[in-house]
Amino acid sequence: MGKRILIDTDILIDYVKGRLTLPYDIYYISEITLYEFIRGTTKPEKAKSLLEKEFIIIFNDNEIIRKAAEIWRKLKKEGKPVDDRDLIIRATAITKGLTLYTKNTKHFERLKPYGIKIVNHIS
Repeated sequence: MGKRILIDTDILIDYVKGRLTLPYDIYYISEITLYEFIRGTTKPEKAKSLLEKEFIIIFNDNEIIRKAAEIWRKLKKEGKPVDDRDLIIRATAITKGLTLYTKNTKHFERLKPYGIKIVNHIS
């Protein structure tokens, strides 16, 4: 079994535009990534349908929402907030035991204590 990878929005955009390839068979995206991607397209229904065929969509559940809220409260108390969309995508990776494939590693250090695993390239 290969790596279990959650694709972040920046990587999804590069993949769709042909700027990178994905060497494994199965990839996941968060419903937040789905939302971020289709809101920027001229044919959102077509884009949504294509993404649903190519990726496993993980929809927010209680586990993801609880983890995101827990992390948000702790980071806010420390004065280190993270954008809600980024936080929910990262909470999805943490709770589902997935490695997040992203170029947006800005918040990585802040989220390391919560068990996030991030890669910025796949070979």
